[in-house]
Amino acid sequence: MINILNAQRLLQLYQFNPKLKDIWYLTAAATFSVANQPQEIPKLYHYAMLLSNENSYKYRVTLAYKTIELLNEPPEKRMNMINEIYENPTDLQRQVSARFRETLLKTGALAGLPRTINGLHTLKEFTPTSLLPKAIEIDLWDAAMGKEDPCPPEKTLRRQMRTEKDVNEIMHRGIDQWNMIYNKVSNRVVNNLNSSYPDLWYFTLMHVYGPLFSFDSILSKQETSLVVISSLVPQDVNPQLRGHLKGALNVGCDYDTVEAVRRLSILVSQWCNVRWKDGIIGLLPPKKNKTNKYS
Repeated sequence: MINILNAQRLLQLYQFNPKLKDIWYLTAAATFSVANQPQEIPKLYHYAMLLSNENSYKYRVTLAYKTIELLNEPPEKRMNMINEIYENPTDLQRQVSARFRETLLKTGALAGLPRTINGLHTLKEFTPTSLLPKAIEIDLWDAAMGKEDPCPPEKTLRRQMRTEKDVNEIMHRGIDQWNMIYNKVSNRVVNNLNSSYPDLWYFTLMHVYGPLFSFDSILSKQETSLVVISSLVPQDVNPQLRGHLKGALNVGCDYDTVEAVRRLSILVSQWCNVRWKDGIIGLLPPKKNKTNKYS
């Protein structure tokens, strides 16, 4: 795989726009994942982690170089150093780790499971032991015989659909999220999907919007919308991108933040040699600022 990020580019992403102070690394990670360049994600992760300390922005240049130096160490030495640095992680570092994992999971619904698997696996290989998700060994043969649960609820963040009540809750969460994003055109968009293939709408509602996009315990609804935009930009899917650019405004992001995310994702896509057939759609600036401020 090619080597894309260096210290100068890490710094460029961090300083890209003050509106993206707390989401620049997720925007870039989503774009790299969709562009099939997962090897760049650990660089973003460790730079964001090093920047999570108080007043670390003062040392942003030095930390960018230290990130690259750390990840260029031989694997065994590198992991020993990583584990030593994060032997006692802060709450903010735990949060950053969780936000990276959640971002990559949500890109899977937009760019395919294989790329999400690659992104999360690569991230795991560079995550300090103290910050790895708590998981247990699963035996699918025992699960097939009913001897154990293949998805233990105490080890997953999302509620399992075990009863009809659970299914209905997931469905209504998905509908609420859908209506929030598409607003006045909700019915038109859903019936476009439904008329193409009713199972397409069912899958979108029950397996994407319900359990995935509406889940806001780690990423807010606004942050999820911005991650979705970052995932769509490199895919050359202007109709869907248009809908989610407007959708981000509908869920409370302001125009400047949405445009900054779009432009940062374009930059990262260009670094990944992504090419578009007809350019990338954008939104016209609002005549009057009626949108809520994203924070």
